[in-house]
Parts: sequence; structure tokens; C-alpha cells
Amino acid sequence: MNRDISWLLAPLVAIGVFAFVLWQTMGALSASGAWARGGKAPIAAPNDPFVLLDAVVAPTRRRRARARDPFQTGAAPAPAKAPAAKGPAVAPKPVAPARPLLTAIVFDADPRALLRWNGRDYSVRPGGLFDDFQVVSITRDQVVLSRNGENIVLQRKPQGE
Repeated sequence: MNRDISWLLAPLVAIGVFAFVLWQTMGALSASGAWARGGKAPIAAPNDPFVLLDAVVAPTRRRRARARDPFQTGAAPAPAKAPAAKGPAVAPKPVAPARPLLTAIVFDADPRALLRWNGRDYSVRPGGLFDDFQVVSITRDQVVLSRNGENIVLQRKPQGE
């Protein structure tokens, strides 16, 4: 008959650790006043660790007077007026719309063109689409694009330029 009781050691240690944790938790809850009879408030008030930081970061009265509350509605500040220009008013010249840049044409049985538009390079064929342009035709010297019904002709630069 085997009288070895080592198999009982692990469960006894687990029960002892559980009892110790339970005793510590109950003591801490009683000391804080959370389990006080009559529903009293906790005895120990926690200290706010951010009190010193708030004092350093808090705006001074001078800065607070200039600051505007972003969550409060009200009239916007009046815009600064530009000085009056002398002489007749000149209408600004209309800005030409941006155009793709033709970088290369490969003309063979299946012609292709390399175009640069909005920081990206596109390899296009006749009838193809890129961004909001449609490629109408590609010849040896030019590429014709269509955008919103308007044709844009991109010419190849002569050699040496």
C-alpha cells in the first residue's frame, strides 16, 4: 500500500493562497470604508496626482483674456481690411486649367503614351481612361485627350529640347 500524500500538496497550497488573497481583499475593503455599515463614504480620500501639473499648465489671466472659447457660438471677428488700391481695378487673368504632361510616345502597331498627372505616371492607349480623361488618339507627335467634352492636344517636344 502506497502512503504517499504528495498529490495532496498542490491543492492545499492553492487553497492557502486563495484564503490569503481573500483575507487581504476583505481587510482593504474594510479599511477604505467601502464595507462600512450604514453606507458611509470611504474613509481614505485619494490624493489627486495631477494637482501640481494643473497649476503649472493652467493659463494665466493675461492669456485667458486673449483666448476664445472654441465651443461657444458668437460673432466671428471682423476680417482685416486690405488697403485701397490706387488706380483702376485690374481683373485677374483667368488661370489656364492644369494639363497632363506628355513624357513619351511609343508609336508602333499598338501605340502608347506616357503621361504625368497629379504626381503619378500613366501609360495609356487610344480609347483608354485615366483619372477623368479619355484618350482619343495617339500619333507620332501628339496625344489627344477628351475631358468633359473638351479636347486637349498634348504635343511632343522636338528632340534636343
